[in-house]
Amino acid sequence: MILTVGNIKGGVGKSTLACNIAAALSFQGKGGGVLLIDGDKQGSAADFAQSRADLLGEAGFTCVRAQGKEVVNQVVTMRDKFAHIIIDAGGQDNPSLRAGLAVSDKVLVPVAPRSFETWALEGMAALIEEASITNAKLEAFAVLNLAFPRGSDNSQTQDIIREDYPNLTLIEPPVVQRKAFSDGAGQGLSVLELKPRNPDAIAELIGLISGLGVNQNDIKVIYNGRAA
Repeated sequence: MILTVGNIKGGVGKSTLACNIAAALSFQGKGGGVLLIDGDKQGSAADFAQSRADLLGEAGFTCVRAQGKEVVNQVVTMRDKFAHIIIDAGGQDNPSLRAGLAVSDKVLVPVAPRSFETWALEGMAALIEEASITNAKLEAFAVLNLAFPRGSDNSQTQDIIREDYPNLTLIEPPVVQRKAFSDGAGQGLSVLELKPRNPDAIAELIGLISGLGVNQNDIKVIYNGRAA
């Protein structure tokens, strides 16, 4: 799977999701492993990988930084060497995001449950439609991220995605704004590894990966890999 995680709206948790997905997929133990491409100028994914290496002795996946057309070069060069490539594309309409859309099998658009976040979806949907002209295999997904623990905002935002953006497949359940995600990211850990364990955060991450089409047997391997 070649997956771009991106949105032209910043602050929706793209890097945290990309890092958690990369770390979780690395637990499959399949030949080829995982490549995480940090296409964001802030370098959050690269920092996450370095923190993992410092804490665990190794990140468990390969991480490189690349901008714009270098994202394409990395994918073309490495796609036969890795089982999965995850691209953290940054938080605006930038060359790295467009490059990721051009070479990916799938794009995941995190959306926060706030009205001004959904307004940005029109621009993101237009980018995906444009990319699909030359990348006909591109599948587009959305997930409600940084969701509220309760209230109607979550369901209202999901309804907007379903009704106004039918080309975006909505993955459920939502990923709630939990301390486990921020604590884990700060240490270089996915929520599968963080102690004490947060079963809700784990279920949300596993649900997200399942929604992206990862085989159910592989999901079990991923979960059991850090269930100790």
